[in-house]
Amino acid sequence: MENFASIITITFPSFIAYEDWLKRTKEFFLNDNKIKKYLAENGLQKWTYIKTDDVEPIKVVAIFEYKDKRSFDKCQSVFLKFMPKISDLIYKSNIVRGEVILDEI
Repeated sequence: MENFASIITITFPSFIAYEDWLKRTKEFFLNDNKIKKYLAENGLQKWTYIKTDDVEPIKVVAIFEYKDKRSFDKCQSVFLKFMPKISDLIYKSNIVRGEVILDEI
């Protein structure tokens, strides 16, 4: 199995900060079909956001599944262009990346 995953836990100090981050994310990635097409063509297989039930702090787990490590590397150019769009927001993130070694039901 060669699949590669990037899992990011994002913690926001307030619901307002979370909403602003979500709005900017959707505007950048979902309003431009060329971006979605590029990511898909270069191996991004699935992209999931999970908002936890926690009231405060607000947390989101972002899961990105790629065909392989090479696909992840190719897609990073798009994500690096996005980062300045949220550089003024306050949030904390923890990132785990690696090869998927088990994927079952």
